[in-house]
Amino acid sequence: MNKTLLVGLVVTGMMIFIGLFGPLLAPYGIDDQLKIEYIVDEDGKGMVIAPPVAPNAEYPLGTDKNGYDLLTKLLYGAKYTIFLAIGIAIARVVIGGWIGLMLGYYGKGEKKKKGQSFWSMLNGIPIFLIVWLILIGISINPNASPFMMSLLLAVVLLIIGVPSVATTVKEKTEVIREKQFVQASESLGAGGWKIIRSHLLPHLKESFLILIVQEIILILTLFGQLAIFHIFVGGTTMYPDPAEYYSRTNEWGGLIGQNRMNFYVNQWIFYVPLVAYVALILGFHLVSKGLEKRYGTMFSKHSRL
Repeated sequence: MNKTLLVGLVVTGMMIFIGLFGPLLAPYGIDDQLKIEYIVDEDGKGMVIAPPVAPNAEYPLGTDKNGYDLLTKLLYGAKYTIFLAIGIAIARVVIGGWIGLMLGYYGKGEKKKKGQSFWSMLNGIPIFLIVWLILIGISINPNASPFMMSLLLAVVLLIIGVPSVATTVKEKTEVIREKQFVQASESLGAGGWKIIRSHLLPHLKESFLILIVQEIILILTLFGQLAIFHIFVGGTTMYPDPAEYYSRTNEWGGLIGQNRMNFYVNQWIFYVPLVAYVALILGFHLVSKGLEKRYGTMFSKHSRL
């Protein structure tokens, strides 16, 4: 039994379920806020309850400093974190995979060398720096809706991430192209599309699946890195004097970024979304390793974040 894959599928399956039905499972509305209250206990002693409230029976994961339930925020924001990463990863592999397939099979001679130089140059661009420079000026207090800001981020990450995927697929295509069964088909007069459809794609389908999962991990990691610098999925709301940054979508990377100052005080506000985010990435990592074990395929794909 492939326990690594099984555990990974269980974890990611739970996360996807939360992303689909999170708002229905939330104990409170997203705008419900705990106000400062004065209560009297059974002994007649009065006490003031004010946010942030540590985890308790009423608020299992506690509240943030503004009185919003952290569990509710996680459940509402999950869909942005999970499904945006999955969507970008699939688009990257579809587009980049097709480009890599064409370069790997049809690239020859001087044309091949030029293609390799071009894609190697694009592959060396640090994604984090480019994305940060593009978004820093438009992500803070944007006029566009959270959906449009999420779409903009997806397009940027798609365009910048395609070269890496194309290079990986091109290298694997070149290896398969040299196999004896492909050479035999070519000698018998099989056309390029026939060879791609009958030989290359069937041998690359498992690799594409693994590549999608690895891209999800890279994108989630990038979300977290951007959040540390207040670039949140869906846009960032900033309040001045003193400057405070808030995620407009409550996506998990944004919750980590906006609460990073709680690393030393009221620590549950920082650690609750951090633990959820690490569990999400770990789930996909286990799926990736489980698929590699199942198919006997190991990628040497490196992060350029």
